[in-house]
Amino acid sequence: MMGVFGRAGRLLLASLAIAALAGTAQAADKADAEMEAMMASLGKPGDFSLAAPAVSEDAASGWYFRADVGYVAASSASLSFGGLPTGLDVSGSGWSLGGGIGYRFLPFLRAEVSLDYLALGSASLAPFGPGVGASATVGLASVYWDIITLAGFTPYLSAGAGFAIDTLSAPAALQPAGNAWEFAWTAGAGISFAVSSSFSLDLGYRYLDLGSPSYAGGLSLGNSTAQQVRFGLRYAL
Repeated sequence: MMGVFGRAGRLLLASLAIAALAGTAQAADKADAEMEAMMASLGKPGDFSLAAPAVSEDAASGWYFRADVGYVAASSASLSFGGLPTGLDVSGSGWSLGGGIGYRFLPFLRAEVSLDYLALGSASLAPFGPGVGASATVGLASVYWDIITLAGFTPYLSAGAGFAIDTLSAPAALQPAGNAWEFAWTAGAGISFAVSSSFSLDLGYRYLDLGSPSYAGGLSLGNSTAQQVRFGLRYAL
């Protein structure tokens, strides 16, 4: 009888040992599977290199459009008639409207071409009539240095050169006044704020030299300049 119980005990112990070994093997297999899953999430199984970053197919092209409105403070441009000074200046304030297209070459450097219309002010010409009004259509090629970007704000400096079509509207007694093409240049500064990856708000100041135009009929302006404050929107393509 004792031999029967002894054999049964040995069988029971062997069964328990086999079950323990099977449980240990299952736990080891589960641990191996978890380790492989973790390594796969970090990189390629079998090595420790990180997975290559995803490359966006919608990267910005560098091109952008801009549109602006502005306030213009024209400096006093002396008015002459027949080569003789009249003692009058075209002065006052006006407004501007413009737009342009640009391209960003580097993170801190961009260039653009723009076209603006500026109302420059007027001068009284009694007794000939209400006076002389000045305006200009200005085309410029400009470069912009974006100094630094902090919290979406980017201060910048700008400079450019191009042409100005200076227009003088005069009373009938002094017609024709007409248009005059002049070399123009500009220097300025401003700050932009990135609303999103595509849209930026822009507030800037520009000094504009519009030349010294002469007109048919004998009228001329000496040293026509303007100080322009522009508020605009830039849209990156």
